[in-house]
Amino acid sequence: MAEVRIFLSFEFDKDKHLHRNFYELAKKNSSYRVKDHSLKEGYPTKEWLDEARKKIGQCDIVIVLVGQDTHNAPGVEKEVTVANQLHKPIFQIRPQGKTWGKVSGAGELVSWKWKTIDEMIHKLL
Repeated sequence: MAEVRIFLSFEFDKDKHLHRNFYELAKKNSSYRVKDHSLKEGYPTKEWLDEARKKIGQCDIVIVLVGQDTHNAPGVEKEVTVANQLHKPIFQIRPQGKTWGKVSGAGELVSWKWKTIDEMIHKLL
């Protein structure tokens, strides 16, 4: 089983449950051994941006977890900008049955199904 280092971008104050659920489900369902390279603190200090750049630089792929207000989150916007500057593969996932807006510049939006997520990881790596 191949290891993939993932940086999850999400609305830190509102969507920690999505982050937690992603990794719980990844352990059970993913064909990859995923390693969490996400930040453990919210935006907006200078140190935060430096740490985001470092973590994103160390990851293999960036995945944006789309919650209800993610498209308006300034920290997510900065993480997506950094990912694009560093030419990191990026895509976004949205929980099934939700119609929340996608994040500009964050690549293709797919539904939260493990087969689809694994296929996107494989495609982008």
